[in-house]
Formats: sequence, C-alpha cells, structure tokens
Amino acid sequence: MVLLHSLIAFASVAGVAHSQNVTSTVDPQDIDSLTKQHWCLTQTESCLIICDQVTGVTGETPNSNECDDDTLKYSCVCSNGQSPNASEYTETIPFFLCTEQNTQCVNDCTQNNSSCQDKCRSSNPCGAQNPRPPNKTATTAASTTSTLPPFTGEASDEGGAIKPMIDLKPVYGLSIVLGGFFAGFAFFL
Repeated sequence: MVLLHSLIAFASVAGVAHSQNVTSTVDPQDIDSLTKQHWCLTQTESCLIICDQVTGVTGETPNSNECDDDTLKYSCVCSNGQSPNASEYTETIPFFLCTEQNTQCVNDCTQNNSSCQDKCRSSNPCGAQNPRPPNKTATTAASTTSTLPPFTGEASDEGGAIKPMIDLKPVYGLSIVLGGFFAGFAFFL
C-alpha cells in the first residue's frame, strides 16, 4: 500500500514537472537557418525592450542577452537580476516557436476545414494572454485660483447664420484663378 502511494505521488510530481518543461513540439532543426537567425536577432532586441519595462530604467544593458541560432536556446537576464518570462511577450523565441507550432497544426488540417484550423490557434494561443497593466502613477490636479468661468466652447452669434462645415472662400478664389488661366490660354490660341 505504501508503494502504491509512493508511485502515485511520484507520477503526479513527474507529470507536473514534465508539463512545465514542454513548451513546443517544434524541432529547431526543421526550421531554416535564416529564419532562426532572424528569430534570434529579434529575441535579443526584445530582451532589451522587455528589460527596460521590467527594470523601469531605459537603456541599461542586460546581464545576459544571448541566443543560439542553431538550437534556439536563449538567455535574457535583466540588470536587476530578473529573468522575465519571455512566453508572455511577442517577438521572442517562445512566441515564434508557438506560432510555428500553430502553423504546422493548421497545415496538418484537411483543406477547407476551418474548424480544425481555428482549434489549432485557439487551443494554443501565443503571446501574452493576461498582459500586466502598465505601472500606475498618482497624479494630483493643481488647485485653481481663478474665478473665471470655465471655457465651454465658441462664443455664439445670436441670430447669426450657422457656420458651414467647409469654408468656400478658398474654393471661389481658386476657381477665379483657374478661370483666368484658361481664359488667357484661350486668348492666345
């Protein structure tokens, strides 16, 4: 009986550990080298931007910002020692692998099977699903010392005509200039 409980505990722990390590079923060797190079370049550029957001300081160099374009192994450790979860962002290796996995899934669907294609993408969403809100800053309004009434719009002309949406004076001026041009041209013919 103790052996059974031990096996169940081991199986559940192993299952949880395995589910946390599986991120993609895409084999990096199946992706062409130019695409992998582009993905790595984008990953390292994204690391700079993500670290700016994480640390709140723009322009600091991350402690680690590397990507191997053969294996697609990457490292992004910000200057404050934090390693952001790259799967929460677009333009990162986890995002690209997830997108590629979805593309392969769609390609495996039979032609014109939109429900299969939709299921591929909806069951495996890529990028941030619950993005964190931006930092909130407290603002205070300046106290007013003026006793003037607030501005409520343009002054109205009692009994005046309603102003047209388009002022036609430039149109009339242009037509006069063009008419003169054509009259002069006709005169010389």
